[in-house]
Amino acid sequence: MKILDRYIAGVVATATALALLVIVGLDLFFSIINQVDDVGKGNYTVGKLLQYVALGLPRTVYEFFPTAALLGGLTGMGMLAASSELIAMRAGGMSVWRIVRALLQVGLVMLVFIVALGEGIAPVADQLGQRLRAIAIEKHISFIGGHGLWVRDESRYIYVNRIIDDSQLVDLSVFEFDDQRQLVAATHAGNAGYQSGEWTLRDVRQTLFEQDRVKTHRQAEMTWSSLLTPELIGIVALRPEHMAVSDIRQFVAYLEDNGLDTEQYRYAFWGRFITPLSALVMLFISVPFVFGSLRSVGSGQRIFIGTLAGFGFYLASQVAGQMGQVYGLNPLLVTVAPSLLVLMLGFRAIRRI
Repeated sequence: MKILDRYIAGVVATATALALLVIVGLDLFFSIINQVDDVGKGNYTVGKLLQYVALGLPRTVYEFFPTAALLGGLTGMGMLAASSELIAMRAGGMSVWRIVRALLQVGLVMLVFIVALGEGIAPVADQLGQRLRAIAIEKHISFIGGHGLWVRDESRYIYVNRIIDDSQLVDLSVFEFDDQRQLVAATHAGNAGYQSGEWTLRDVRQTLFEQDRVKTHRQAEMTWSSLLTPELIGIVALRPEHMAVSDIRQFVAYLEDNGLDTEQYRYAFWGRFITPLSALVMLFISVPFVFGSLRSVGSGQRIFIGTLAGFGFYLASQVAGQMGQVYGLNPLLVTVAPSLLVLMLGFRAIRRI
């Protein structure tokens, strides 16, 4: 039986790799098309566009792996069914659940690789890509760190320690210089919000450097106009879905300590666990498809049905997440619900085989 397990694993792994290659290739093509309009802005050249898209490949592989797993399971198992190898396996005493076990074993092996890619490589590559694109497009941006941003606004230099979203900043510092490049003022704000075309700084501490003395005063709030617009922040802000689990957990703790909304990051946190596990669910439901209604159809029809099912599952997960945030539902429950529903349908279908 171990020989058959390895044989099934090899066929399904190869089919999954080919499906992933096709899906990632299509996404790469559309990503290049979406970025073409930005070529020519600042120093954003075709070469940097290709670098930016290449750095996003690990994220693409991670996100589309569940769909590729479903397609790989359908095509791989479909090939075995078309050549009557599945019939021979079952005639030799191999049960449907044993075939499911072989599929899940290869799925777990692939899962280790995908989790390592999504947690180790993809977040770093996303940050590098975001930094490359932002600095190339926006000349005022001089440096983007892991959580911080430096921007030049004429004679002022702005440092933002944390970006919550495109209109909320935390731990903001502004350094103003005169024509002789002498520091004349340093302003620090605990947080800032953008509204009606200007920033409102809160918990402000300002230090003025005069010729013979230094003056410091505090304000609860002050308004501030700057080129640091939400559009500019949107260029450099890293989406929570693109952060590693450890970074999301630290960020959630930081937001809680400062009384800020954590819901978006909680959804991203649980999504980091559910996304790879949903690949096992996709492999699982490929079995009733092959033994059930799709056992006698061609490979083209299987791929078509698998594509619809895979992208349908992806869209359902996205819609559930958005609705959960709108209605304030439990992040864990909303994130896991689509996978549990599909898993239950899969169990029911296999029991009917």
